[in-house]
Amino acid sequence: MKILMIDKYHFVMGGAERYMFELSKVLEANGHQVIPFAMKHPDSFETDYEPFFVSNIEYNNHSTLGKAATVFRATGRMIYSFEARQQMERLIEQVQPDIAHLHMIDHQLSPSILYALKKYDIPVIQTVHQYKLVCPNYRLYNPSTGKVCEKCLGGNLLHPLKERCHKGSAVASAMIAVESSLHRLTRIHEKHIDLFHVPSHFMGRKFDEAGVGNGKVRHLFYTINMADFEPHVCQGEYLLYFGRLADEKGILTLLQASKDYPNAPLYIVGDGPQRPELEAYVSKHTLGNVKFLGLKSGEELESLVKNARVIIVPSEWYDNSPLVIYESFAYGKPVICSRMGGMPELVDHNENGFHFDAGEAQQLTELMARIWEKPELAVQFGKAARQKAENEFDPQVHYETMFDWYQELIQTCGVLATS
Repeated sequence: MKILMIDKYHFVMGGAERYMFELSKVLEANGHQVIPFAMKHPDSFETDYEPFFVSNIEYNNHSTLGKAATVFRATGRMIYSFEARQQMERLIEQVQPDIAHLHMIDHQLSPSILYALKKYDIPVIQTVHQYKLVCPNYRLYNPSTGKVCEKCLGGNLLHPLKERCHKGSAVASAMIAVESSLHRLTRIHEKHIDLFHVPSHFMGRKFDEAGVGNGKVRHLFYTINMADFEPHVCQGEYLLYFGRLADEKGILTLLQASKDYPNAPLYIVGDGPQRPELEAYVSKHTLGNVKFLGLKSGEELESLVKNARVIIVPSEWYDNSPLVIYESFAYGKPVICSRMGGMPELVDHNENGFHFDAGEAQQLTELMARIWEKPELAVQFGKAARQKAENEFDPQVHYETMFDWYQELIQTCGVLATS
């Protein structure tokens, strides 16, 4: 089978791309041909198909002149890219794919490529990594207020004009409001995407609330290559947070909980815009049990995760299906997570970790104390975590379901194309 694998980036920019490349590996291991389509970028992985990629466009120019010079071009590219459609048609004619699998296409590629796929009767599945189809700023979260925001679920996607919820910018917020409103008005995604793959039931429910998806939404967890993660079930030596340091991640709540339970060492791995505020809090309250270790990767990060007692994911936004939990479970590490987004679907309370209400430091304190004072729980929960990872995240398990979907779409679209 020939599969078009489509994402704005052809390198690991974030979790979406990590999943895309993991999926591509397992498809190729099962004898399929994966053909990438993306935007040209200096960091792109080498591929023979790069001549078909679309030109690079920069949306992060924060200078006033930069914004003024590119706003009209950028808005046009977001709404409809003639270049992307043309390049997609060239690629289809060259490789004659059986199916297209979309990931993140907004802004840099635009949904214009869907018209090309429809023209050639190519069935389309999209893995939905974020909330873009129901929230113009992707996140159902307003950074300026630090709170979850569901105002656009009702169908009026112009709220960003007032809220300035995208990059704190009136221009950027207006661009995404116009873009999303036009795409919703034309129903381009629902008309041209045959199946929406969501990695959390929570996201599927938000689609239903917004009236998006038209009954074409199915759930399947992400996959990670279990062979890359050697389990290390143990009592552990510290509590661990690893990830981006930003308001929506709930790290300040974690520090408040740690202040009330100083018995357990807490390591914080990562960097981000909130780091100065977090370090100031630790200094103000003299939290000697808390250590900021900065960015870590490779074997150093692996060692830190494997020797932790528990991983804490205290997010205060609708985290969809964070890979940090997948990785933690693969290493045999239990997880304490907030009851936000799709996280409670991954972590089973009192089986391989704990849940607490987002922002509730006292609840988190009690759970931290419980697992620190009963280290045998870390072993018990860690074994269960690894078992869940093997049962539900393993690449071959994932492949079997995904391939069934592919076959179903090809057969269904073939009937529709000839009827």
